[in-house]
Amino acid sequence: MKNLKKQKLVGLVALTTLLTACDYNDSNAVASEEDNIEVVASSIYEITLTNITQGQIFSPPALTTHQAGLKLWQAGESASLAIEALAEGGDSSQLITISGIENSQVSPSAVVPGESYNWTLELAEGSATNISLATMLINTNDGFTGITDMDISSLSLDDSYQKMLTVYDAGTEENDEIEVPGSGGEAFNASRSGDVDRVYAHAGVLTEHELSGSVLSAEHKFDNPVRKINY
Repeated sequence: MKNLKKQKLVGLVALTTLLTACDYNDSNAVASEEDNIEVVASSIYEITLTNITQGQIFSPPALTTHQAGLKLWQAGESASLAIEALAEGGDSSQLITISGIENSQVSPSAVVPGESYNWTLELAEGSATNISLATMLINTNDGFTGITDMDISSLSLDDSYQKMLTVYDAGTEENDEIEVPGSGGEAFNASRSGDVDRVYAHAGVLTEHELSGSVLSAEHKFDNPVRKINY
């Protein structure tokens, strides 16, 4: 018999995520001493990511679970190659194979403004309960957003928590706004010349009217923070 505790993580983004809890109990199966049925306790989390920007498309977002203490990025520190590949080209294939990642789920498609993507996590008792989520803003050179090393195990029934989150610049590519994936430009390039080689809060994009050669227009602009998380 499986005894399930159902919890919900819902998002409105440029990222807003909301995690609430509700109770679920399989009352159709009642174990007696004679049944000798193993009871497996699990928690179910429903996670919804919604893009609320005007014109920034999110690359297929990647959701991972892992033990506490694993940070996929850290502001002020050099971005890993996995984060560089995500932030410059929207490629999460290296990110989801980082040592320590227990489970990963990647959206099969990009998330356009006004649209959402949903995940369902069923975590057995004893499983890692820290999550990270990352996605690129594809009309940037190396801008990305997400959460890293967030513990969801403390969620109680009907509790909620909200935190405003930001867009980061990976610091691995010059923000010339010419070679951006969203406009058919170059994606990942291993060279880090021309930038600061550290993760920092993204200052936002300009447009062809403000930066000579930029391929971006007004709808691609954003202000920080662009997302909030509720759980």
